[in-house]
Amino acid sequence: MKKTFSILLCCVLVCLTFFGCSDSGKDKSGSNTDLKFTYDSAYTSMDESSVSAYEALCTAIVNGEDSARLNLSMLDDVFRLYYTSFPLSALVDKLEESEDGSGLTITYKFSKDEHLEKVAAFEAKVKEIEEYCYNSTVNKNIYAIRLYNYVASSIKESENASITCYDSIMTGEGTANSYANMFEYLLLQADIPAYHILATDNGGAAWSLSQAELNGKLFYFDMMTEHYMTGGQQLQYFGMTSEDVANEGLIDMTYTDSSVAYDADSLDYDICRSCKGWEIDGAKLLITSTNGNVVEIAL
Repeated sequence: MKKTFSILLCCVLVCLTFFGCSDSGKDKSGSNTDLKFTYDSAYTSMDESSVSAYEALCTAIVNGEDSARLNLSMLDDVFRLYYTSFPLSALVDKLEESEDGSGLTITYKFSKDEHLEKVAAFEAKVKEIEEYCYNSTVNKNIYAIRLYNYVASSIKESENASITCYDSIMTGEGTANSYANMFEYLLLQADIPAYHILATDNGGAAWSLSQAELNGKLFYFDMMTEHYMTGGQQLQYFGMTSEDVANEGLIDMTYTDSSVAYDADSLDYDICRSCKGWEIDGAKLLITSTNGNVVEIAL
């Protein structure tokens, strides 16, 4: 009897070990990635069911599956999140409603092996950027500053208006729109609320920039203009107010849901408008202004 019990116990332990290994590397949604399925903070009031359906679609794409089960009545909400907030949508050729009405069928631009390789490469690149920007700190404000500088100083402007956030993350090439998306996506991955902003300049041309929440306050960020004006090396367009944005010549600030963007009025980073040099010292941002004074900002 003891021998029989021992054999059964061994079998149970082997099975538990096997199943434990088979689940490693997966989150609760069954996705083989550590990426968070984030979305633009303009949609934080969206119904949880729609968000779950969006996450189901993201999970299917990350895993290279040919379909995603979701309630088609939520499709408008799902597509709004998907097209504004999920960079790996760039790897998908088309989404179609399944014949049985159970969800969506997914057609990819590449073979399954190639697709999974590209997903893995994307995740590795995101981790590389995150590690560079965190640089042994857990301070989210410092992360935001380093990320802003990383993007603004790495810009390779593209004439392709349809270039995506995915492309900008993977190749460094992009537009004001794709770089803003990139900045927002990487902020959201760090649990920093971020919004994509659509605007118009005084000449009537479309422009994109970002809004994010630091220490419970909203600020604007314009990395492409930073690139134009300082080569991306300073922080003159980091942490801007609505007035700063207006002084830049931008008007009609809206979120991607067409609602008017919230006002940003905190002066925490006001000294950055005259930034001619900066460094991070512990939990402080040191700004050297045009008159040579050094101003400390607590982070």
